[in-house]
Amino acid sequence: MDQHTFRRRGLGLRGVDDRVSPGYVLYAPLTSNTAHLVSTTGKEVHRWTLPHRAGRHARILPNGNLAYNAAHPEAPALFPMWAKYRGGMMMQVSPGGEIQRQYSDPLAHHDQNHLDDGTLLYTTLEPLTPEEASKVQGGIPGSEAKGIVYGDCIKLVDPWSSGNESSSADFEVEGKGAKLLWSWRAIDHLDPAVFAAHPHYPREHWPLINSVSFDSEGNIIASSRNASSVFVISRATGEVLWHLPAPTVSQQHCAHQINESGDLLIFDNGVFRPGVSVPFSRAIIVSKEKVVKWEYKDPSTGGLGFFTPFMGSAQKLDGGNVLLCEAADGRIIEVTEGGEIVWEFVVPQLGDYKAVLGSKELGEMESIGFDYLSNAIFRAYKYRPDEVPWLKEGWLSNWL
Repeated sequence: MDQHTFRRRGLGLRGVDDRVSPGYVLYAPLTSNTAHLVSTTGKEVHRWTLPHRAGRHARILPNGNLAYNAAHPEAPALFPMWAKYRGGMMMQVSPGGEIQRQYSDPLAHHDQNHLDDGTLLYTTLEPLTPEEASKVQGGIPGSEAKGIVYGDCIKLVDPWSSGNESSSADFEVEGKGAKLLWSWRAIDHLDPAVFAAHPHYPREHWPLINSVSFDSEGNIIASSRNASSVFVISRATGEVLWHLPAPTVSQQHCAHQINESGDLLIFDNGVFRPGVSVPFSRAIIVSKEKVVKWEYKDPSTGGLGFFTPFMGSAQKLDGGNVLLCEAADGRIIEVTEGGEIVWEFVVPQLGDYKAVLGSKELGEMESIGFDYLSNAIFRAYKYRPDEVPWLKEGWLSNWL
């Protein structure tokens, strides 16, 4: 009998309904250096093989290139969990696999956004001074990384104005490579009492921002995992304009605006949901008035059948359906506005971190419990057929 639970329960396409939206789903397994595009029938129709393992996720840009967030091979070892969620190599890759552009920041983590004007908006971190670190509230006492608290930063960068390869080191050299257009430090603008880390979190990284994106007014939507907060940052002043705290959200991910009214779609993980003893995940749409206008959680199990303790994404599709990524176990579903599942797919690529990590990084990963065959992904995205016009039947066989 197969002893791997996911494989025993079944991988690949698990079900499809005629109400599924047309298109292709993209995902990048975290234990590999590949990105995959599958049809609604569960057939893999395209694959990219990249030079580095997935740092987090991938997207397809309007020009057809893949925006791939890889793990920087020379990133410093800051603390054990850093090996799990760091990124640092932001590249654009053609459908044929050629790297068109590349930008690196070894301290980047979680989210990256390749914007239409060629700029990058992404999350990074830096060590706080002892004085700054003393202001950070919450977390496990004494759990700093070698006595250091790393604080989050958000950067907007023009990476390719003078070439197709650049790095954050270029900021120090006038006229060279990448240009820093805007930056923001959490410690300068967040009230540590309001954005205190939950008591069970190590104090190594605060406030652990796991998603950033622009709203329709040009301000920045950010999601903090260890403070269970979604907030909007004024690009002009850096101050917090809007704040959605717990218990509405709980260790959430992927907060982003979905319409002109300013509603946000959020993947709400729910690991330590206040007042709830049994954890469950959900996706919610929240208005500017902080009213939950829509919610999906698994109705057939009281919520127990849909849960990922970390990572995850939600994407509003044309026609009203929502694509959801139950990330830790590689499960992707599409649901209707009424909460019915119309497509279910489980990532079939079960991989071992040993295949993609060096010995030092592998030791860090194993020390935090990630020493098993995994099909985890950070996010999944769906694209209409007209958004991937380069895709042709038989293309995959030409590149494998």
